[in-house]
Amino acid sequence: MTYSDDEIIKEDYAQAIWVGGVCDSEDGDSYGSAHNGAGWAFLRNTFDIPDDGSILEAKLYATASSTKQSRQFVYRTWLNGQFVGLGPVFPIAGESRVNVFDVATLLHAGKNAIGVVAWTMQDRRFWCCLRVTLADGRRLVYSTGPDWKGIAGDSVYPDSPSIGTQYYEAPAENVQMRHYPVGFSKPEFCDDDWPAAAVRKPLRNLKLTPTANVTVHYHKPVSSRYDEQGSLIVDFGRTWMGGIKLDLSALRLREDVGIRIRYGEVLNSDGSVKYHLGTSNIYEDDWQVVPGAASFETWGIRVFRYVQLVPADDRASRRAVQDARGAVTAAAIEYPLHAVADFRCDDSGMNDIWRFRCNSIEALNGPIYVDSWTRERAPYEADAWLQQRAHLAIDCSADAIGLGRYSVDWLIANRTWPTEWPMYLILAVYDSWMISGDIGQVRDRYRALRTLLPDRYIDQASGLIIKDPGESSTMDGDLVDWPPSERDGYLFGQVNTVVNALACRAYRIMSVFAERLDEHSDHSRYAHIADRMELAANERLWNADIGAYIDGLDGQGHQLQHASLHANAFMLAFGNAPTSRHVDIAELVRAKGMHCGPYVAAVLLEGLYRAGYGALANAMIGNSDPEEPHSWHHMMATGCGATMEGWDVSIKPNTTYSHPWATSPAYLLQQGLLGVTPLEPGYTVFQVRPQLGDLHEASGVVPTPHGAIRIHCVRMMPSTWSLSILREPWRTSLMIAKGCCMQWSIDV
Repeated sequence: MTYSDDEIIKEDYAQAIWVGGVCDSEDGDSYGSAHNGAGWAFLRNTFDIPDDGSILEAKLYATASSTKQSRQFVYRTWLNGQFVGLGPVFPIAGESRVNVFDVATLLHAGKNAIGVVAWTMQDRRFWCCLRVTLADGRRLVYSTGPDWKGIAGDSVYPDSPSIGTQYYEAPAENVQMRHYPVGFSKPEFCDDDWPAAAVRKPLRNLKLTPTANVTVHYHKPVSSRYDEQGSLIVDFGRTWMGGIKLDLSALRLREDVGIRIRYGEVLNSDGSVKYHLGTSNIYEDDWQVVPGAASFETWGIRVFRYVQLVPADDRASRRAVQDARGAVTAAAIEYPLHAVADFRCDDSGMNDIWRFRCNSIEALNGPIYVDSWTRERAPYEADAWLQQRAHLAIDCSADAIGLGRYSVDWLIANRTWPTEWPMYLILAVYDSWMISGDIGQVRDRYRALRTLLPDRYIDQASGLIIKDPGESSTMDGDLVDWPPSERDGYLFGQVNTVVNALACRAYRIMSVFAERLDEHSDHSRYAHIADRMELAANERLWNADIGAYIDGLDGQGHQLQHASLHANAFMLAFGNAPTSRHVDIAELVRAKGMHCGPYVAAVLLEGLYRAGYGALANAMIGNSDPEEPHSWHHMMATGCGATMEGWDVSIKPNTTYSHPWATSPAYLLQQGLLGVTPLEPGYTVFQVRPQLGDLHEASGVVPTPHGAIRIHCVRMMPSTWSLSILREPWRTSLMIAKGCCMQWSIDV
């Protein structure tokens, strides 16, 4: 007999442990403590598997506290010397999130061992439970408790500077390998001098982590070189999140050596690695390496494309770094990616952009969507909306859908401050439903989604949202775009066009949710609000004299005398702008260019595609003008290995080069250029409306829950295309007029 995962975590096995003698209080040291060496712990236990039974199933359940201070995982664990996994993810509301690892292949009859390396400065508690089912039905349980042993890790990882920012603290790993308990997760390791672990109060409110486990994959560099000082500079060709693995056997050590490890997202002008990041992170670790060790790797999180190994000022260290070429690999923490998507066209630059976006998603997803794992390590609503769209355009597997849902659920319970941001969660839930076909999140979160609507700001007389714009970094402050220099001179008024346009879309979606859930009164109410708001926005926020939407209204209801790119982008994408106005908006966009940040660029381009201005959208995505910094081509030209927060450091000096939400071409080229979009949940009805513009040929693979849609479009004459679509079990080829929209429905 076996138990379900949910049943197991309800049982009373949650007795937590930590190292004794490091801190008397389970709360540990306060945030910002300089004594971060006190946060390290090595934990270990051995157990026996009977010789007279084969293993049918074995699962390790694990969690720890707390992720708050470092905004990263707390533990890494090994079984019989083999890496198992790490965790936990950020909890939503104080619960203990449990990861489940399948470890049947790592166990054997006789003596086994589990080892854990953990770090946190707050609420130091680790719990795990190994559940083994033998073929004859016997069930064995091994859980943390007084039989475990543990030692403090500060001799291995002494007090060190933080690699974090003002938002979080995480320790540099200035490791003293002489003190590292090599082999401590193997059964034969002698732990006679290890004291018993300290038993802590049980972790309560255990909940399974509803996402896949992140794994560690190893990637070789694409190039390496030595500088004049003898440092080894390694380029992985793209960004990874995690750290490095160093093959120490290749160094042929005969004595202790010192190697300084520097990580960076870009290079300095002299070719060295920029380890002093513009965001105030200092990505530098000192490794004191001793002979005899096989390999060693980073424990925590750094985000990097480049790594520099700097030898200590002695002959042995310099010789070791000279021998390190070929010994360095990226130890990347990756969320599973089941990618089948593809995009190709006859513009090689656009192909590079699409691949650059996909690489950014693969490297930076992590166990939850965050703005960046470099600077803030925090989820944000608009970021999650964009990242989910790009992620699901590449991979719409259950793992991908689960990661998006957990990230959105986290934000529903933990909103941030901008006025606009909560409404993006409504859009994100809708997108997930349309792609997956699963209405579960809509049903489960419907009541919470209602609270995200800006009901309190709706003016009953006008139907518009009227509020003080506030400050963009305070609760319910209007944001529009960031940094402020990217707002195209936006004027803030009591009525904000961007906020109202987005609200139109949010209320319209909520009316759809309510209808599907048979919430009839809500459906009528939300549809009425959306109708009135769209009508009022299109009547009062359009300036016919200039042929554009203005930024809003002042306190007396008068139009503000400015028509920004942002006001027109949001009305085109979300505000149901009349078709007769599309040409004027397109001309305004053409004149202004992409005078916005990467976040609003996604809204702008989506609106252009929806209005049929795909040629203009394609040109803006593929813009390779070296004099224009507002482009994805310019991002790649900076030497970064993933998407940036801002287009250039001259625009946002503290920008980071690791923002997975800035990957909108990953879905825009599929849904806009190729024109493949779902009309009913799960792609049971979908449309194909290619907008190739000046391109002659484009093809792509769009993943759906019922199989991939493969599309190939070739220009035959100036206004006619040959379109081939393959969706198992059928194929169709036809000639279509330029701009034509075709719809298909499938049986599922």
